[in-house]
Amino acid sequence: MITFRKVFILFISVCTFIFPQTKTPEWAFNKTIYEVNLRQFSEEGNFDGFRKHLPRLKELGVGILWFMPIHPIGELNRKGSLGSYYSVKDYLDVNPEFGTIDDFKELVKEIHSLGMYVIIDWVANHTAWDHQWTKTHPDFYNRDDKGNFIPPVR
Repeated sequence: MITFRKVFILFISVCTFIFPQTKTPEWAFNKTIYEVNLRQFSEEGNFDGFRKHLPRLKELGVGILWFMPIHPIGELNRKGSLGSYYSVKDYLDVNPEFGTIDDFKELVKEIHSLGMYVIIDWVANHTAWDHQWTKTHPDFYNRDDKGNFIPPVR
């Protein structure tokens, strides 16, 4: 049976072969990474709701908290009522359903005070239809013969 662990180990092995100069940063060596999906993690679905669980995660041996995108989700052509975390409207802001940028900064300070680290899932080629880059840098996007943006999935 193929498990996530086997796929992950294969992925790391391939990356090590392709990018032999890549070295694990010292701060990440031998740390357990825990992926955080804020919307589903707690009943509140926000930074404050997650904060309550930090001691338990630390006790479990978590060393790095990997947050799924925390940015505002686009509204134009949104799929479903909630949209995708990866349909980012603004990389410089925080999704208001999670809290404010200051709430996030305080959460990061608390995580660091517990000796844990934070990484954020940031995928620059997944912007929302209403991201500012669609107007300021339309050349970043694929277009059809009429100049319309071509969605990555049709």
